[in-house]
This record gives sequence, structure tokens and C-alpha cells, in this order.
Amino acid sequence: MRPRLAYGDHLVALVAASEAAGVRLAHAEVGARDALAAGARRESALLSAQLDGSPLTEATAAAVDASPPPAAPLLRRGRPAAGWAAALKIEGMATQEVAAVEYANLLACFDAEAALADEIFSDPLETLAALHGHICHGLVDPDVVGRPRLTAQAVHDGAQGSVLYRAPDPGVIPALLDGLASWLRGPSAALATLVVAGVLHERILEWQPYEAANGRLARAAARVVLRARGMDPDGCAVPELWFVADPTAYYGEVAATMHRRGELGPWLERWGEALVDGLERAVETLAPGSCGAPSARALDTAATLAAGATITIAEYAALVDVAHDRALRDLHALVRAGRLRRDPGSRGLRFRHATA
Repeated sequence: MRPRLAYGDHLVALVAASEAAGVRLAHAEVGARDALAAGARRESALLSAQLDGSPLTEATAAAVDASPPPAAPLLRRGRPAAGWAAALKIEGMATQEVAAVEYANLLACFDAEAALADEIFSDPLETLAALHGHICHGLVDPDVVGRPRLTAQAVHDGAQGSVLYRAPDPGVIPALLDGLASWLRGPSAALATLVVAGVLHERILEWQPYEAANGRLARAAARVVLRARGMDPDGCAVPELWFVADPTAYYGEVAATMHRRGELGPWLERWGEALVDGLERAVETLAPGSCGAPSARALDTAATLAAGATITIAEYAALVDVAHDRALRDLHALVRAGRLRRDPGSRGLRFRHATA
């Protein structure tokens, strides 16, 4: 496998920002990181389930936090595998009962990631199978856990039900996975952590290599790479918070990557924005202001923006009469402070009022 990607200025900046945030995170006090990771564990599990269309509610998650559901398998061996649509009908269980198991499984997956991080580059497919097993426990036939899918798959728009993209024919999945494993064992070592995690994330979303839970697996696998490379060893960042604001755009970027014949640059920018946002939120929680607080000039400018309004780097620079680099630093500080957010798909050039 040879991922196609072009390093534009925005992607280069995101790589640098992720590495800087990772260093700051590593220097935070261990106990504080552990406490932050405990909250991230819950938030990432809840959001990851919802990104895949799970009906999981906050109330159900809270109930699982107080008393985990039984660990006994819910599926009988031999039942056909048909993804989560079948899982929601397991043994006549109520929807939220199944959602509780989904959530508990994602928590168990998070807990297993630190140990699996030691193996993601030496035994990639075994590691993916182990993650898949935690996510799927009791929800699909045990015979299909970690096994390349044998059925056709398509990813749908959760709001409209239309097909966003169709995954490759099941006959090619074993070869694709073998290529991915070879890439992780060797060539990936030369690439930045953000890029490696992002490529793995996208390939699992695009290929849908297993019968179910591919979205959750993609996000967990990316987090394992961040742990393995030391960028976020405790799992403090929650990139899902960025994606859940527009799940259709998240999966739509995968479809766009396929239309571009695998050019990953724009996908990596979207993933990088989510990752940097998650890392910098974590750093700011642990050490407020350590990433650079916004200036009074920047705060005053942000206050003039109406809800939903956008501003570009060039517009900001002209408005406050500063150079491009200074404008960019001001806008990024406003993002970290929660006053603005990057506008997805703008290649890092446009920012939107955070309450929009």
C-alpha cells in the first residue's frame, strides 16, 4: 500500500501543531492526565457510538457507568452477520439494552488500547482483530469477529438514508489488509504520527473490512497509533467531538477521497483539525494558557462577529492591521479559547463563530 497525499501548507501546520501539543501533554502531571483520560474515555465512547448511528443516550451511558451490563454473549453462534441493524434486534432486546452493551464494549476497548499499542506496528492485523473483538463482544456472531467481511457493504447518510459510498468488493479485502499491515510494519515509520493515524483511520472507513463496527474500529485504531507513538499515550484527546458536529461530512470526506482516487490530503486536513482540536483542548484543560492565550485585540475582534459569521486569515489581518503570521496565531488562539472554530474544508483559511 502506498498512500497518496500532498503536503499542503495547512497539513504541514497541523502536523506541527499536533506534535507541539503532544509534547505539552507529555509534560503534564501524570495524575492530572489520568483524571482527564477518565473523562475522555467516557466521552469518546459515547460520541463514537453516536457517530455510527447508535441510539445510545446520555441516560443509558450513565446507567452503564453506575452498573455495567452483563458480559454474557447475546448472540448465538451461526446467526447471520448483518452489522448493527441486526444487532438492534438481538434476542428481542430493547434498543437501549443493546446500546448499553455497545457503550460498555467501547469502554472495554479503550481500556485495552494501552497494551495493544505495543503491537500495532509489529502485529497490525492481530491488533485490529483484538480491538474488533472488544467492540463487537456479544453483538455479532463470534465467528466473524476479526475476519475479513464476506458481504457487500455501503455507508449511508444517517439523516437521509442515501448511499455515501460503497466499500470495495469483499474478495479484495484480504489483500488490502495485508498491504495495510506491510505499510504499518515498515514505510509508516517515516511519516508523522498525525499522518499515520489518519491514513489508518481513513482506510478502515473506506474499506469497511469487517462485517460490523468499522467506524468504531477506525477511531479506536487511530487512537492506538497516537498512544503507540507517544502523542497521546493516555487517550486524553477526543477528536470525535469535532466529527460528531457533522457526521455526514465526516463520512462524506471518505467518499471524496475515493473520488479523488485515493488522494488523502484533504481527508488528513479534516482529521488533523479534529486531532489538534482534541489535543489542544486536553492541554488547555491541564494547563490553561500553555498553548497561548488570545490577545485583547483578538478577543475584541471575535466579540464583533455575529453568531454564524466567518472570518478569513486575510480578512482578520486587514481588519486589525497585522501580518499574515500574526493573524494566524491570533485566530488559532481564539480557537483554543473556544471563541472560534476552524471551518471544515476551508484548508485552514476560514474560521467561524463558535456558537454557530
